[in-house]
Amino acid sequence: MYAHPIKFLELLNGQVQYVVPRWQRRYCWNQSDIERLVEDLLAIAAAGPHATHYGGTLLTFPEPGSAPGVVTSIRVVDGQQRLTTVSILLACIANELGANGECNGWTRQIIFNHRLKNPDSPSDKSHKLRLQDEDEEDYRRGLAGEYGGIGAVSQAWRIARRLVSRNNVANLLAGLERLRVVSIGLDIQEDPQQIFESLNATGRPLTESEKIKNWLLMGLPDADQQDLYDNHWLKIEQSLDAKHSTEPVDIFLRDVLRWWTGKIHGIDHVYEGLRRWSVQSRNYRDRPALCRELARLAGLYGKITGTAGSYPHKDSERELRHLREFGIDVHRPLTLRLLNDSANPNGVAVGNETLSQVLNRVSSWITRLWLADRLTAGMNRVIAELAHEAGPQAGEDFAEHWLERIQRLRNTRVGVPGDEEVEEGVRTRKAYGGSATRSTFAILCELMEDEHFSESPSRHRLTVEHVIPQKLTKEWKKYLGEEAEEIHGRYRDRLANLTLSGDVKNSELGQKTFADKRKLYERSSIGLTRSVADHDKWDEEAMENRAGYLAKRMLQRWPWPRQAVEAATRSAELRWRIEDGPWHTESAASQMVLNVAAALLSRDSSNAGRLSGEAVSTHIHPADCYPPGRKVGSLTMREIPGHEAYVLYPYERDYPMSAERCKTFGKRCGIQVEVEWEDKSLIRKFWKFLKEHTGGVPGQKDSWRGASQWSGLDNVSDYIGIYVGNPEWLWLYIKSGESQASEARTEKMRNYSWMIRKRMSDQILGEDFEGNAVRGWSISVQRSWLRDDENDWPEAAVWITEQCERLLTIVTE
Repeated sequence: MYAHPIKFLELLNGQVQYVVPRWQRRYCWNQSDIERLVEDLLAIAAAGPHATHYGGTLLTFPEPGSAPGVVTSIRVVDGQQRLTTVSILLACIANELGANGECNGWTRQIIFNHRLKNPDSPSDKSHKLRLQDEDEEDYRRGLAGEYGGIGAVSQAWRIARRLVSRNNVANLLAGLERLRVVSIGLDIQEDPQQIFESLNATGRPLTESEKIKNWLLMGLPDADQQDLYDNHWLKIEQSLDAKHSTEPVDIFLRDVLRWWTGKIHGIDHVYEGLRRWSVQSRNYRDRPALCRELARLAGLYGKITGTAGSYPHKDSERELRHLREFGIDVHRPLTLRLLNDSANPNGVAVGNETLSQVLNRVSSWITRLWLADRLTAGMNRVIAELAHEAGPQAGEDFAEHWLERIQRLRNTRVGVPGDEEVEEGVRTRKAYGGSATRSTFAILCELMEDEHFSESPSRHRLTVEHVIPQKLTKEWKKYLGEEAEEIHGRYRDRLANLTLSGDVKNSELGQKTFADKRKLYERSSIGLTRSVADHDKWDEEAMENRAGYLAKRMLQRWPWPRQAVEAATRSAELRWRIEDGPWHTESAASQMVLNVAAALLSRDSSNAGRLSGEAVSTHIHPADCYPPGRKVGSLTMREIPGHEAYVLYPYERDYPMSAERCKTFGKRCGIQVEVEWEDKSLIRKFWKFLKEHTGGVPGQKDSWRGASQWSGLDNVSDYIGIYVGNPEWLWLYIKSGESQASEARTEKMRNYSWMIRKRMSDQILGEDFEGNAVRGWSISVQRSWLRDDENDWPEAAVWITEQCERLLTIVTE
C-alpha cells in the first residue's frame, strides 16, 4: 500500500480509466452533497493561490488481469462519488465555456480530451471514468448533451449544470485546480475490503446491503464478478424493486439474518451479523454460492412483498396479499422460511393446500393481535426464534407442527388472542388514523372479498368511510342528542363506525345526515356497506350491534382452530365449583365471573334479586337498562351467558379479587362458591426467580413484590434502582440515598451518569443527564424483555445481576 497527496485534476492526466467495480454501490450524491462540494471549491478559490483543500481519500487498486497497454485501468474502492461529481462538473464547465471559450488556459476541447476522455482508444476505454450499468448509461448520455433519466447520475447532471451556470467559471476552475486528495494505491495481493473498512473515509456511509455486495463480489476474478452481479445480485434488486434505493434490500437481508440466526439484528448491523454468521457456519468460503442463495430467497421474499409478482397458488397468495396490505411486516422472517420449506422440503411433504393452511395460521395470528389491540412489541424476537428453530421431522404433519409451535406462546403477550379478547378489541380499539387506517382498510376489504369473491369492486377505487363524520355537524349533534360529543368521541374511529365507500357516487357523502347516507349505502354493491343501511337509526345501540356483526365476520375469516382452544383450556390457571359440584376450568378471570353468575341464576332465578344492587361495578343489572357492550362511564357491560336479560361488569384487577367477587356472589345467595388459582403475580414471581436463579442482587429481600426495588450495600448511602414494571423494558439506575435535593446531590448524580456513559457504553443508555440528576437519579441502563414470557427470565436475571454489579462498582469508588 502506498499513499501520497495529489491534485485531484492530476488523477485524470494521461491515458487512464477509473473503473467502479460491480461490488461497489451506485452513485448516490444528492443536491446538498453536490452543493457542498461547489461551496468548498469557491471557498478555496477565494482563499488565494496558495490555499489548498483536501477532499478526503481515493482508494484504488489495479484491475486484475489487465494487460499493460495504452490505457491503464484502475479500480476505485473509495472515491466514486467525488470522481463522478468532479467529472460532471468539469463537463458542465466545458459546455459553459463553449466551442471557442477559454479561461486560465482551459478550453472545452482540453477538458474533454485531457480530463474526461482518452482519445484514440477503444470504445470501452474511451472515457476516464466508467460507472455501473444505468449509472454508466446516464453518465455517457450527459457527456453527449442528453440529460434525461431519473437516476442519481441524471439528477447530478441537472444539478451541476444549474450550479455552474449560476457561478463564476474561473472561480470553479481555480477551486478544482487547488483541490487535493490523498491517493492510496493497493497492491494486487492486498485485501481492499479490509483496508476500506479500516479507513475513516469521507462521504456518505455505505448502506448495509452495499457493504454486503462489496464483500460478496470483491476480490473475485472479473468474469465471476460480472456473472454474480448480472445474474444474481441484480436479480435481488429486481425481485425487491430496489433499482433506486437500497432500503428494500437492507430489510430483506435483515429478515434473512433473523431467520438464519434466530436473533434480533437491527437494520444498521446486518453486514456485521451476516459476516459473523458466515464464519460460524463456514459459508464464508463460498461467497458466490451465498450470493446465489440470497438471490433465490429474494425471489421468494418478493412474493411476500408483492414486488416479484403474485404467489402462484391462489389461496396462499390471498393470505400473503392480506399480510402485505395489512401493513404489519414483523412476520416476514417466518413467512420466508415457510415459503422456502415449501419450495425445498426436507423429508416433509408440503403441498399447496398445506402451505396455505399454515399461512392462514400466521395471518390469523397477526390479525387477531391487531384486532385485540395488543402491542406487537416482542414479536421480532419471537418470530426470529420461531423461524430459526428446527422444523417438522420426516413423517410429521407440516401444518400441525407450526400450529403447535405458535400455540405454545398462548400464555405470553404475543400469544394468539381468544375470541372474547378479539370481540372486545373490535368493539373498543381505535381503528382510524396513522397506520391503523391501512390495517382497517385491509381488514374491511378482506371481509368484502370473502363475501363477493370476483364480483368485489377493485380495492383502489375504495376508501374508509366514517358513518358518523369525523367532524360533528349541527345536524349530527341534534341527531345524537345531549350526549353527542361523548358518543362522537367514543365511537368515531371504532370499527363499528367505519365502512367502505367509493363504489357509488359519494363525493359529498362525508358530513351528510344518516338518512342521506343510508340511501347511498342501500345502493352499494358491497354487502358490508349495505348492512349499515339495515339500521333505522345510527346510535350507540346500532354501533354496538354492528361491532358484534363485524366481530363474528372477522372470527370466521381469521379463526383459530378448536383443538388449540381446547389446549388453552387444559392449561387454564383458574377453576371453580358450586358446593360439591364438578370443577370448571377457566382461562380468563372475567369469564369465570360471568359463568359463576350464570350458574347461580340457573340454580334459582330469585338469585337475580340477591345479586342486584346500585353499584354498577359489583352487581348484576337488567339488560334493558344497560344493553350488552354498552359502556357505563368507563365500564363495559357484558351479557351473562344463558341469561340474556342480565348483564354485569366482569373485570377485576387480579385473580384474587375476581375469586373474592365470585365467593361474595355465593354468600349473597347462601351458596358456597369455591375458587382455586395459580398465583399470577408475575412481578412477585420474577423477584423470587431472580433470587433462586442467580442468588439475587445485594440487599434483595424475600419480601420484594413491587415493580421498583432498590439494591445496595449496608455501608453505601446510594442504591441501585431496578424497575421491572414495564412489560417490554428493564431499567437499572443509581438512586441517591439523600432525600433532599441539593447542588451536591445533583453534581454527584451527574458524575455517576458520566461514569455510566464511559464504562457501560455496550448497553442501551438513557440520555436525560440533567433532568435525572436534579431528581437524584443517574441515567438508566436498559434492556428489552418480554416480562410475560418466562423463557426470557433466565437471561434477564443474569443481565440484572451483572449490570447491578457494574453499577455498584461505580457507586463504591
